[in-house]
Amino acid sequence: MKNLNAFFVIGTVGMIVTAILHMMLTVVISDASLQFAFFVIYPTFITFLVIGTRQMVREQKPAIENEQV
Repeated sequence: MKNLNAFFVIGTVGMIVTAILHMMLTVVISDASLQFAFFVIYPTFITFLVIGTRQMVREQKPAIENEQV
């Protein structure tokens, strides 16, 4: 397996850690401001995931096109 893109890894790990932290803090603290803080963080990691995915797809396109010829 090829190395994963750094943006993809940051986005994936960030989403997992944020989701776990969000669930834990929601159980302990039921505060609306806490919910808002997490909904600001999620789009940041989603952006990292999208950028990393786009870069990995662009890197694979030439390899796929060469195999078809």
